[in-house]
Amino acid sequence: MKSTWFTHPAVDTDTANELLARYAARKIKAQKTLAVDPRLWLVSAYLPEGNYPPRRDKTYEQRIWN
Repeated sequence: MKSTWFTHPAVDTDTANELLARYAARKIKAQKTLAVDPRLWLVSAYLPEGNYPPRRDKTYEQRIWN
């Protein structure tokens, strides 16, 4: 399965550390880098991609509407 880097939007230090801890618990490679704003961090994780595109939500779709 193909894996790519996913980058979270800029977050504060506490949130970045929590994300890193959660990724470490799942044994996922992650890194924290300083954002342009020195108060914020960018957290990137090396996550696997799915083989198929996501299915559309059919929650409010009735069979009669088709």
